[in-house]
Amino acid sequence: MADSGPGLPQGTVTFLFTDIEGSTALARQLRADWGRVRNEHHDVLRRAIERDGGHEIDTAGDGFFVVFERARAAVAAAVDAQRAFQESGPVRVRMGVHSAEPFLDDTGYHGLGVHRAARICAAGHGGQILVSNATAGIVEDLGSDVELVDLGEHLLKDIERPQRLFQLVVDGLPTQFPPLQTAERERSRPAIATLLITDIAGWGAVLRTLGDEVATTAARAYHELVLEVVRAESGRELDVAGDTVLALFERPRDAVHAAVRIRDALRTERWFPGPEVPGVAVAIHSGRLVDPTARHLGTVAFRCVTLCDAAEPGQILVSHATEALLEGDGADISLRDLGERTLPDLDHAVHVYEVTD
Repeated sequence: MADSGPGLPQGTVTFLFTDIEGSTALARQLRADWGRVRNEHHDVLRRAIERDGGHEIDTAGDGFFVVFERARAAVAAAVDAQRAFQESGPVRVRMGVHSAEPFLDDTGYHGLGVHRAARICAAGHGGQILVSNATAGIVEDLGSDVELVDLGEHLLKDIERPQRLFQLVVDGLPTQFPPLQTAERERSRPAIATLLITDIAGWGAVLRTLGDEVATTAARAYHELVLEVVRAESGRELDVAGDTVLALFERPRDAVHAAVRIRDALRTERWFPGPEVPGVAVAIHSGRLVDPTARHLGTVAFRCVTLCDAAEPGQILVSHATEALLEGDGADISLRDLGERTLPDLDHAVHVYEVTD
């Protein structure tokens, strides 16, 4: 249960904010199972909070606001929870830790420290733990399997001065993430962007054949392979849920190169436990983003998803918009013109291309 007012730590305290990455898409993917997965997420966090002496202040949507008397306890809770999420399933949680001297009254904590902690969390990615300079300066005895990596100064939304941030690197957990989602990055992001989406063919049959536990392990290996390529080709993940990965690229040629590398990796790497490895469909579409922060993708994402639904397993389809942008910037890319196709949910035929080997 959430706490407020008397009984909460006073003076210098450490806040932990958490948030599920891509929760809306994950809810659509899991459907009836979303409630169970969300409750398991809550249970994992609450066990870590209780074990390390934290106080749950608020639970809004899919995020937690927690306070600890000691910085080390907040860090320990974050690490414990991320390790549990790594083992338990598809939920990917971003976390931010910050120490401050907030105001405390009968309704809870107030002040810039609370706001700053929330913004630090929002700058991260699923599976990542970000730590403020204030916390990094006082936390001690992290253990031999945990270290702080200095990420330098970053402008956070609605905070005037740059903030020096650190990342907790934990043995056995992912260490490589896209650039932080900071104010300066949002301002510099172009209005025209290219989306790439991947989708495993016949995922429902895979779930029925392998069962939830084995299928989750396969999905995690698939996600890691895809995201490793996305990051290597200067892309960033937008959403990871079940059998799909959605990524954004500033240059369409980087998206196409990533798609080819993803297809090759999924054909050659051992990520699937069964004898017949399912094919993966890939689609690429470019368009103007109404929201330059890429939090609301609108029809650009809808068209990319529709194009992916039309792709055969192992096929990479490219929209006419992306093909046009590739002119002069894709000399090493070979496309086959498939002509006009009528795609589901679109009221007119569209020109489609296929990436060839």
